[in-house]
Amino acid sequence: MQPIANTFLAILLAHLAGDFPLQTESIIRAKQRGFAGLAIHGFVHYLAVLASLLAFSPVRVGTVYCQALLLAYVAFHVLLDFLKTRYLKLRGRPDSTAPFVIDQVLHVLTAFVLSLGLLRLSPFQLNTGGMWTDPVKQRVLLILVTYAAVIFAGGYLVRSMTRSLTEDMPAPEGEDKAALRNAGLYIGWLERFLVLTALLVQSPAMVGLILTGKSIARLGELKGPKFAEYFLIGTLLSVSLALGGGLFLMLTLYGSVIRR
Repeated sequence: MQPIANTFLAILLAHLAGDFPLQTESIIRAKQRGFAGLAIHGFVHYLAVLASLLAFSPVRVGTVYCQALLLAYVAFHVLLDFLKTRYLKLRGRPDSTAPFVIDQVLHVLTAFVLSLGLLRLSPFQLNTGGMWTDPVKQRVLLILVTYAAVIFAGGYLVRSMTRSLTEDMPAPEGEDKAALRNAGLYIGWLERFLVLTALLVQSPAMVGLILTGKSIARLGELKGPKFAEYFLIGTLLSVSLALGGGLFLMLTLYGSVIRR
């Protein structure tokens, strides 16, 4: 593996460790109160990235140049956390999906920039020519298009084909019918993603586990009027789309539905 890959993964490991298992509830509360919590969090990240680079990267972290970059990286990490905390406080609500995703994407980009800086590389010096070839691009594009078609376009197809069943179906007490339909759409996305992935990794048992878990979760609702028909038709349509996409990818990528 290239030094850039080792270094980036080492920094990413330190980020994940510092942001999740090493960020205790007391540190989170301290961050919300003021600078002391942010400083503690930054110090934890500095120790984590230092240890990870020493263990997994060829970078000489003892130089003044590397230490300056590490301190700048930690300072930027702390700044992002401060801005996120301030944003959530101004909005008057706890953490939510969009700020979390944006925050993590920015942290990953920062880790990549740090890995380039530590190795004194520019993005144009990365040796990707031997990996990102035209055949690889074609395979990746084919996989992405199939996943997008099965997961997202398939979701609207299933919703359209089952709309007549949901129009007259009463919502459970205290539930909003529109919210339930949206929840079903998101569940379908995850279901088709998992089934499609299970086929690609040759794990049919995973498909059975997914369907069993979904059935158990909806067991109480299956007694409701028309819900059993809606559940069965929607699930069978969703799984059929995922199976079709999976078989198409396996035939296209491997030339067979059975990998030897």
